[in-house]
Amino acid sequence: MGATVVLFPSLPSYAVDRPELWRRLDDALTRPLTVVVAPPGSGKTVLLAQWVGSHPERTFVWLSIDSGDNDAVRFARRMIRALAAVRPEVTELLSYVYLSGDQLGSPFIEALVEHLGEWRVDLTVVIDDLHRLSNNTLVGELSRLAEALPPTTHLVVSTRVDLPIAWNRPRMRDAVLEFRQSDLAFDDASSSELLSRIAHRPVDDEKVAVLVQRTEGWVAGLQLAAMTLRGRQDDGAFIAEFSGNDRLVADYLSGEVLEALPDALRAVLLRVSVVDALCADLVGQLTGLEQPQLFLEQLEHQSMFLVPLDAKREWFRFHQLFQDLLRYRLRSEHPGAEAELLRDAADWYVGRGQIRLAVECLLRAQDWEGALQHILTRGSEVFERGESATVLRWIHEVPESFRAHRNDVQLLLGVLQLGDGQAPAAEDTARRVLANPQATPGEQVCAQTILAALVQWRHHPRTSVASAEQSLRVLADLGGHPVPVVLGLTDNASLETVSLISGGRAHFLSGNFEQSRNWLDRGLASSGAAYSVWRVNALGSLGLVEAWCGNLDRADGLVTEALSLAHATGRLAHPSIADAYLARTLILLERGEPNWAATALHDGTLGAAKNRRTQLMWVARLLHAQLIAAHGDTETAMAALHSGASELGSAPPPVVADRVSALRLRTLRLGGSVARVAETPSKDHSMAAAAFEHAAAALTAGDVALGRKLADEYAALGDSDEPLDVIQRLILSAWSAKLASETRRAQHDIGEAVRIAESDFLVDVFVRSGPQVVGLVAQLVDEGSGLKAAVLRRSREARSPARGQEFPEPLTGRELELLTYLPSRMSNADLATLCFVSVNTIKTHIARIYRKLGVTNRNEAVERARELGLI
Repeated sequence: MGATVVLFPSLPSYAVDRPELWRRLDDALTRPLTVVVAPPGSGKTVLLAQWVGSHPERTFVWLSIDSGDNDAVRFARRMIRALAAVRPEVTELLSYVYLSGDQLGSPFIEALVEHLGEWRVDLTVVIDDLHRLSNNTLVGELSRLAEALPPTTHLVVSTRVDLPIAWNRPRMRDAVLEFRQSDLAFDDASSSELLSRIAHRPVDDEKVAVLVQRTEGWVAGLQLAAMTLRGRQDDGAFIAEFSGNDRLVADYLSGEVLEALPDALRAVLLRVSVVDALCADLVGQLTGLEQPQLFLEQLEHQSMFLVPLDAKREWFRFHQLFQDLLRYRLRSEHPGAEAELLRDAADWYVGRGQIRLAVECLLRAQDWEGALQHILTRGSEVFERGESATVLRWIHEVPESFRAHRNDVQLLLGVLQLGDGQAPAAEDTARRVLANPQATPGEQVCAQTILAALVQWRHHPRTSVASAEQSLRVLADLGGHPVPVVLGLTDNASLETVSLISGGRAHFLSGNFEQSRNWLDRGLASSGAAYSVWRVNALGSLGLVEAWCGNLDRADGLVTEALSLAHATGRLAHPSIADAYLARTLILLERGEPNWAATALHDGTLGAAKNRRTQLMWVARLLHAQLIAAHGDTETAMAALHSGASELGSAPPPVVADRVSALRLRTLRLGGSVARVAETPSKDHSMAAAAFEHAAAALTAGDVALGRKLADEYAALGDSDEPLDVIQRLILSAWSAKLASETRRAQHDIGEAVRIAESDFLVDVFVRSGPQVVGLVAQLVDEGSGLKAAVLRRSREARSPARGQEFPEPLTGRELELLTYLPSRMSNADLATLCFVSVNTIKTHIARIYRKLGVTNRNEAVERARELGLI
């Protein structure tokens, strides 16, 4: 494969070949990291572009950094899309992109490194202008990426300044190749060639030597000098006066260049300098020129510090130093013109749907009202892509004195803080609006809805229930009062839907499953649920409720609908999908399929972590512990739960606390420490899952009387028709009957439990009850029961968790999931639809499965998997 690049910079016509430096750069192809550090105008980009062009036989990816990349989500997506030019399958990494604070995060880096390690080609990634990243945390994550790269991948970065990155360890291993200003400096020969090409005439060698000495080989200084020489006859006088440090030289020469230009051209340059990137149409908008494309071509031909941004030469930018000077002159010579031109540019961007660039222009113009208007009404186009950090930055750039009295802007800030996981700040903002006596009923209902949505961060979900109820009451009494427009998401229908979903989640976290189901069903039936984000939210949350209660078939249908909608609307990486992935994890665990649960748990955890929803992260933490325990490592499972409170900064919500307590008690009971279970009373008498474990511990100890007493107490707590509650009541009844030698009743009750569990294929409820209950299931006469066979199989696996991994390289969770589908004869396209990935990704996974199993086709894979007990 030849050189592959994204936004690869075209070379200027006067560029001078530097083969000696190219040969030195070739060492980059054998090291993980190469760093080019030099001031602006040193020729970093041109040198790297020439070097890349000298290797048409190799594979390169080029990423030029701009200020917008300080948004970690945007940067990660740009990197993935750049890599996708070489390997389209890499787009599946979009599901790993998440924002935790302003970090890329370890899961993204690990997934990216795994992808890079599997490519069968040497890849060099060039990141140009890395100094534009002011996000130090993001830069730090890149340094971690550089250290983790596989041997086949090389990273080359250019920057104007040394970055806050710890390169010491790779330096000690001689793993970093470094180039500095002295390495890039032009010598006499290359300077002579550059000067003659730009000045359009040869320059005397002695004068070249003086210029090289004065500029110390600085390319931009030489270029500026050459442009000045182009219009002079007396080279000696000019060169004799040429002195000073780089900044002074740049200022002096830029002034000389500008003063030498015709007034009309100079005026146009000043006007177009207000934008960071130029195309012909935008130049026409800012200047009124009839032939703007010809103007750009002339500037490029004249070496007027114009850098092409694409191979088609449609987009350009000025050299930064030259642009700085142009803007300074514009401000000093035409006060107020810059703001007007920026507003014109913003209108141009709006007309082309480029809201982000439009807002940036308006903020630079200090047109706070115009910027806020676009953010309030159109900012959702950026917010919905998960780039809430960008929208937050916009708001904070507006002076607080301008926005403090604006309740609509405060509500916008609250929504953004919520989306970014800044729950305390969001609550403070919403309460300030509610406390404002000037707040309208519409503004009050928005604030109440924000407070209700805090349910996924609050330890006390009942508070969010109260906020949701209040929000719905105010909505019902709103009458004709208007509601402020916030990101286009605060119409009456959306506020009702969000309030219902928030209330449903709060009831779930409180353990009120029937009320949760009612609220979420109402939310799905409301008109606001037509918006895909709200609908995916509600479907996933309801799926989690149903899975929690044991209604696995309904939960599976809800999850499938949520994932299908997220896939259709491009939101598989959106935080709203986290509930659905966690619901799928629970479904697989309850059905006794922990090997397939890992992938769903990973995706659900990432989604919850994107905006640090601590209550949902507690659900993920619990499922993670259950998954570890299912593989026999109870010690690690308990450690994962123990560290939860300190890592998440809060206690678990009641519904999770109940099952956390139950898991701890079950670990003691199944580990032979029955007496310790009795010594560990439940802190909350409403904790049904823990109550079941206390009853089971008494029966394990053979105390029928105490076991039945505790079973009755459990039945009173879990007095519902939910499948798990009914099955567990029957299990305790059958168990106590067996111990009391009431054989017929024991067989009847365990048979009834299996019959009920069969419809949703609930397997783990029997296995986690322990060997005595599994023994009761084994004694059932019905040998044809698929559930009975699954319970016995899962019980054997739980006792021998390493089974099925008898080959050198274990299969990943996704590969194990795909393996189960291979006997179905579904096509790759069918599998892609089922797994919500591309066909190419399916092919890649299947190829890995074949390699790991040591087979060459699907039939052999199925046969080998059956031999290993994987299917």
